[in-house]
Amino acid sequence: MKKIVFCVLCMTLLLGMTQICFATEDANETIKEGIRIDGIDVGGMTYDEAMETITPVAVEKLKTKATLKVGSKEIKVSLKKLGYQWKEDVVEDALGAGKKGNVIRRFKDDKEIKEQGMPLIITVEAEDEVVERKLEKKCDEYNLTAKNASLKFNGSGFDIIPEEEGCEVDYVETVKSLQEQIMNQWDGSNKLLVDATVSTSTPKYTTKDCEKVSDTAMGSFTTTFTMGDAYAGRNANLKHGVEMIDGTVLYPGEEYSCNAVLAPWTEENGWSPAGTYSEGEVVDSYGGGICQVSSTLYNALLNAEIQVTERYSHSMAVSYVDLAADAALAGDYKDLKFINNTDAPIYIRGIYDYGEISFKIYGHDTRPENRSVSYESVVTKTVPITDSVTKDSSQPKGYHSVESNGHVGYVAELYKIVYENGEEVSREKLHTSTYAMSPRKIVEGTGEDKKEEKTTKEEAETKSEKKESSQKETEKEAKKKEPADEAGDE
Repeated sequence: MKKIVFCVLCMTLLLGMTQICFATEDANETIKEGIRIDGIDVGGMTYDEAMETITPVAVEKLKTKATLKVGSKEIKVSLKKLGYQWKEDVVEDALGAGKKGNVIRRFKDDKEIKEQGMPLIITVEAEDEVVERKLEKKCDEYNLTAKNASLKFNGSGFDIIPEEEGCEVDYVETVKSLQEQIMNQWDGSNKLLVDATVSTSTPKYTTKDCEKVSDTAMGSFTTTFTMGDAYAGRNANLKHGVEMIDGTVLYPGEEYSCNAVLAPWTEENGWSPAGTYSEGEVVDSYGGGICQVSSTLYNALLNAEIQVTERYSHSMAVSYVDLAADAALAGDYKDLKFINNTDAPIYIRGIYDYGEISFKIYGHDTRPENRSVSYESVVTKTVPITDSVTKDSSQPKGYHSVESNGHVGYVAELYKIVYENGEEVSREKLHTSTYAMSPRKIVEGTGEDKKEEKTTKEEAETKSEKKESSQKETEKEAKKKEPADEAGDE
């Protein structure tokens, strides 16, 4: 019995001593000799010492630049900028090496480490989604939309700009390839090359399609305008509008909107104030005169027989095209739209010249040579100008001033006439347009006559000069309020 008690006491004492030894070892735990991390001997180091030694190496590793090939382009970006971080648990693995398992297992591991050493590697990792987002920012500029072949007018004909294939990086597959290489193939060196997974797209229209476009216009039209300082704002708008439309290439099936291209009607967008129609009067607003541009284009489209999908008449008649042959633009509620209804691209050439603007429509003209078209405006109703008289008691009796000459009202129809071999074969009414009558505005005086005063000859001459000057100013103001021949946009 005494022997049994003695044995128990010995075992208890031994266990206590073992626990004391383990507690002392935990407080001063070091990495076993023979362990290396990325070639650096960390044997005998504590956790903190090993972290201090290894961290600079890990930081340098994250500076490694991955080279991604996107087609013929190469993008170089560091692993850190792609969202990678190094795994600090490599130090924990080093500290725990040879210290796990039972006594026999630890003895064998310790012996093996001393004899053969134990190499560990600093690894880097990142979530796929993180790398995808980072990579997208770097590669987005290399995502190219396929470009159709196009046309450029060279003064006598067209130069063809060849088509270009498009490409788009598949970020999910590219990141998979990068992760696979880092985890299973990369030795930690600066050589990290990945071919990005790229999908290509082909353009719809090629050089062959553009070769169909003839150097001879399918249809054209010209309108004239008045030059001079008094029309500077309006003419600046004509020039700006023509230049914005000039060079347009429209592919088969595509629709063109004048408002989408020309608006907004602001100074910042290059427009000047000039006369426009507003509630029966002519007032200055930005973009005034642009309807002459759209109307000229409209008639060129008619002659080329390009399909017009949206067109509006003015509220009052204009002088630069026939009645019912105009095309008004106003805000976002009046637009000129058309669609390329041919089998090849069409090219729109706009020309601003001294006193006239022109549009020419080029494309693949498949119409028979013996076929031609013309357009006829037919007035079905005329509404004469009436007088609108305003009495003004501040003016003496006999005072009579025409503030606005007014506009004749019309209802007109536009007909398309088709000829074959010079003979009319069809006549089609395209639309009916209504233009409001605007009355002549007159101001008449109703005030009392002023008593005549005797004046010297000098005073009489002075009054005569003032009267003449006043009349000129009145005529000048009246002229401002009258629509010029080319004015009259919505």
